[in-house]
Amino acid sequence: MGWNFNKMHGYTDTIGWTAIQPIAYHSITYTDTMPARDSNKKAQDCSYRGIEYRLCPGTQGKAKKLAGLAGACRFTWNAILAECNEEYQDETKENPQYSYFSLGKRFTKLRHSVSWLGGYSANIVKYTLKNQADAWQRYFKGTASRPDFHRKHKHTDSLTATKGLFKIVDDSVYTQKVGWMKFRRNGGNPYPDGEPIELTVKKEGRYWKMSVIYRIPTPEKTENGVAVGVDLNTYNVAWTSSEGDQGMLPIEKPDIKEIRIKRYQRKLARQQKGSNRRAVTKRKIAKWKRKQKNTRKNQDHHNSKALARKAETLVREDLGIQRMSKSAKGTVENPGKNVKAKSGLNRVILNSSWGRFNRYCDYKFSKIITVNPKYTSQTCNQCGHVEKDNRKTQSRFKCMACGHADHADLNASANILASGIGATGRGRGVSVRNPIDPSNGYGYSRI
Repeated sequence: MGWNFNKMHGYTDTIGWTAIQPIAYHSITYTDTMPARDSNKKAQDCSYRGIEYRLCPGTQGKAKKLAGLAGACRFTWNAILAECNEEYQDETKENPQYSYFSLGKRFTKLRHSVSWLGGYSANIVKYTLKNQADAWQRYFKGTASRPDFHRKHKHTDSLTATKGLFKIVDDSVYTQKVGWMKFRRNGGNPYPDGEPIELTVKKEGRYWKMSVIYRIPTPEKTENGVAVGVDLNTYNVAWTSSEGDQGMLPIEKPDIKEIRIKRYQRKLARQQKGSNRRAVTKRKIAKWKRKQKNTRKNQDHHNSKALARKAETLVREDLGIQRMSKSAKGTVENPGKNVKAKSGLNRVILNSSWGRFNRYCDYKFSKIITVNPKYTSQTCNQCGHVEKDNRKTQSRFKCMACGHADHADLNASANILASGIGATGRGRGVSVRNPIDPSNGYGYSRI
């Protein structure tokens, strides 16, 4: 296929010249650290950042081709998975092979037998089997269940193109057998000099989203010898630095988005299954949940970036989030207690997105220290007295031994910091009023 382009137009042999009009859109940027897809550069010399854009096909023809390409990826996944499942259950066959190479051989036979697959990029469609091969490996290692089929109306249509299968110039992207398409993001591309190595396109609601992984030089991190301890809560992130500063970063509470989701869910329960109106309501619920997810993701980025600019080292609790948010329903023989209250607490914990916040901090900070969360909220930061009655309410802390009073979350963050840097005060207490000594081998000074 031949192609050409200028600043606002794209040309392909199958589509021709196409004028592309920009569409205003506010997207959410995420910068998770991505695993390297190739080993051309060493990990210590480069980092990987993912940026999300709104993709605008521009014409109905391109939109249909994009949807058809995503459908071809789903069809290939299901067809190859059906063959693998049948072979896996056949006890007469020994050592079945489910690597990407072996699945690629199956795809070659499938492409020759299904004529319409020839209308789409073979390399892009084939790459979906890379994810299936990885899923089989996780299953054999016992870390995940067997790969499942992708349903048309329940699975998000997506496709992935690796380096060489797509091209990005300014604010346009070219993919094989689809052509040039426009993409937009508020603020533009934060890594104009980065090397795009992977492209993922998926459909969310009525819109197409595009995620691009860039390989960039490893960015410089804060190296000022300062440590900060954080106490994660359901309504804020309390922090205390080794320089004596303290503060609380907000976590958004349920707002109009949650109210609308619940209203549409009640409406959904009254509607007839299979009706068009029920389908419209489901799309509205998905729309507001996407807004809710993007808001939380944006807030986690802002909170983690604010802390990473203050300190070099993050000290946090080793929280078992999955265990903490486990259902208390129990079984028929051994039913749980306070199930409704525990269900509400689980929902609040998951809404606070502690896990995503920790993942963002993992690559933004130079050092991460985890400490035992036991008694951090009941210990006095001044004298070290541990007692349940020290924490009078959710936010009020008053030591029963020395009378020290503080916000309970700030007191807990100070204890977490002191536990991580090895600071000790009077008795069993801890103190964070002394700065870190950078000349120490580890960067911390015993007090």
